[in-house]
Amino acid sequence: MRSGVKWLGFFLSLLGIGLSFLFLFDNPYSEQAVSSSTQVIVVLMLIVPSAVMAISIWRGLRLLMAISLIWLAPYSSYFAIASIPSIWNVVFLILLVQFVATILGPIRSK
Repeated sequence: MRSGVKWLGFFLSLLGIGLSFLFLFDNPYSEQAVSSSTQVIVVLMLIVPSAVMAISIWRGLRLLMAISLIWLAPYSSYFAIASIPSIWNVVFLILLVQFVATILGPIRSK
């Protein structure tokens, strides 16, 4: 994978983790406080796969990148289209860069 795409995918995965943590403390779609079941869903469906994606990009594990991309796709797509325009549309851009990073795959340093 080209070094620039690798670093961009890695840092955008970290940004995805940060945005997911933001969602844990503030629910932009409701006036109610975030429930414990929502917190579990956010951790399991957004934070964990984003962390796995960051690690797999760092290590160059293409299969793990594809698995975490599939794992992230439903909720990232939901955030992208649930309210337009909003800061959550950035999550879809993160997903696109992660897709490109997965398709390009790793190149070994020589």
